[in-house]
Amino acid sequence: MEKKIIVDSRESRSGLSELLRSRGITVQSEELECGDYILADGLVVERKTATDFVTSILDKRIFSQIEICKRTYAKVVVVVEGNPYKTRSAIAPAAITGALSWLIVLESVSVIRTENVEETANALEVMQKHAVSGLGYEIALQGAKPKDRFPQAQLLVESLPGIGPGAAKRLLAHFGSAGAVLSATPEELKKVQGMGPKTIASIREVIEFDTRPHLAKIGEL
Repeated sequence: MEKKIIVDSRESRSGLSELLRSRGITVQSEELECGDYILADGLVVERKTATDFVTSILDKRIFSQIEICKRTYAKVVVVVEGNPYKTRSAIAPAAITGALSWLIVLESVSVIRTENVEETANALEVMQKHAVSGLGYEIALQGAKPKDRFPQAQLLVESLPGIGPGAAKRLLAHFGSAGAVLSATPEELKKVQGMGPKTIASIREVIEFDTRPHLAKIGEL
C-alpha cells in the first residue's frame, strides 16, 4: 500500500507535513485549488484551526470553499483543530452549531474535531489508509452471536429483509425451523400474519440471489 498524501503548499507552516513524513508517509506539496490534503483519488480534507473555522463562518469563506471542493472531489472532510466554541471571537455559539449542522446535514460533508496537530496527523494517516486499502480485514455483519439454538435460529430469520424479532418468531412458530422458513414458497409465506407481498418478494430475492459474480468481481473466488 502506497502511503502518500498531497499537501497544499500553504499548509507548510502547520508542521503537519513533518509529522506525516515521520510516520513513513510520502508528502507531496502542491498548490491546490481547494482543500489542504488529498488523501486519495476523490478524497480531500479541509483543515481549519478553531479560530480559522470561526473566522471562515464570519466572512462566509467556508461556504464558497466547500462549494468548490464538492465540485472537484467525491468526498470532502473538514477537520476542525481545537474547540471552536472556546475561541476569543464574539461569534454566537448558535452560529457555530449552525455551520456544523449545515456541513453535515445539508452538504453531506464529514466533520472531525481534533485537539491538536498530532491528533490531526493521526486522523489523516488513518483516513488515508482506509481510503486506499479499507479496513484490511472483514467485519461480521452481526454483533455477538447467541450460543443457544433457538436464539441462533431467530437471528438467522431476522437477517432476512423486512423481518424483525416479532415476525421472526411468527415464522418460526408457523414453519417449525429456520430451514423451513428459508425454503418456504411465496404462497406458504403469505399464510403467516404480517407477511406482505413486498417483504416476501425481498426475502425470495435475497435467498435466490446469485452471489458468484459478486465474489468473482472482488477476487474472493
